[in-house]
Amino acid sequence: MLLLLSVSVTAYAWSRWYAAAFVRPLVVRNTSRLVYFTGPLVCLSLLYLVLRQWAADDVRDSGTYLTLYMLAGAAWVGLGAQALRFLGVSPRDDVIERQNLAAAVATAGALVGITLCFAGANIGNGPGWWVVVFSATLSTGGFFLLWAVVEWLTGVSEMVTVERTSGSGLRLGGFLAGAGIVLGRAVAGDWVSAEATVRDFVAVAWFVLPLAAVAVIIERLWPFDIDARTEDSAAGLFIAAVYVVVSFLYVFTLQGMP
Repeated sequence: MLLLLSVSVTAYAWSRWYAAAFVRPLVVRNTSRLVYFTGPLVCLSLLYLVLRQWAADDVRDSGTYLTLYMLAGAAWVGLGAQALRFLGVSPRDDVIERQNLAAAVATAGALVGITLCFAGANIGNGPGWWVVVFSATLSTGGFFLLWAVVEWLTGVSEMVTVERTSGSGLRLGGFLAGAGIVLGRAVAGDWVSAEATVRDFVAVAWFVLPLAAVAVIIERLWPFDIDARTEDSAAGLFIAAVYVVVSFLYVFTLQGMP
């Protein structure tokens, strides 16, 4: 059942994703299109790495189970990609039709974050696929809720899609990737019970709250100068890297492997 559902959702979601790239002629070559095409492939590679190294014992050593959870992950991220427009960034409209590089970067960060939320749910041993779905729902739900709060407080999507500032796209993408690192780790580990999973999630995921608070402060206070886009992009890249590195250090230094 899971295999059939995953194949169906994967085919639907990603056929829509790549079909949208043909809205504009292929002779139009730009960085936004490149990010749009390669982002899902990078996420798929990232998921495979996690499954191959840290998934349940019977998954790591089985080509059948690896294929099953790769398809499930592709379906999961595909559904998440369809929901991005509700947070103010439309991959089809903003990245492909308007060739907005800031939106492309933000979209890539979002896809990485969703992938990490699902990948973390696969880390550790459990009784079956349903515990992966439960854990992934917990982490991905937290991911979208956190993003919605940041969007509500800052309106950062307007800076990305209307003002088209690369710095805003970089900062948003870095924040979403960092949040995915933390939330994915928050649901990782051997399955004990639903109650224990929720308890462990809260104990680890709290770190995204100060991370989001910093993001809100930065976006509300960040000066926008249309004549200084190069400096804005460099600063945005630095802040995005800080989000990712700090989240990575929190997970692997303070929390460690589950």
